Amino acid sequence: MRCAQRVRLQKNYTTARAVLDAAQAQYQQRVGICPKSEFEMLRDELVRLSDELEHARAALGAHIGEHCCMVQSSTVGPD
Repeated sequence: MRCAQRVRLQKNYTTARAVLDAAQAQYQQRVGICPKSEFEMLRDELVRLSDELEHARAALGAHIGEHCCMVQSSTVGPD
């Protein structure tokens, strides 16, 4: 039986990872060609998204640790 809360937390983690990956790709494409103000905005966004990913990872890890509900078939989890 799957734990609905773990599935939700895992989805949050996966989404946060994908959003950060996309932002990092955009950042890398714009470095060296964008104005300083855009560079600073992109950098700040990366910091914010990194924090969100860490929060999602910590929430998923804590839930798995507290409830021991990790499903063997799952391949996504905290770093």
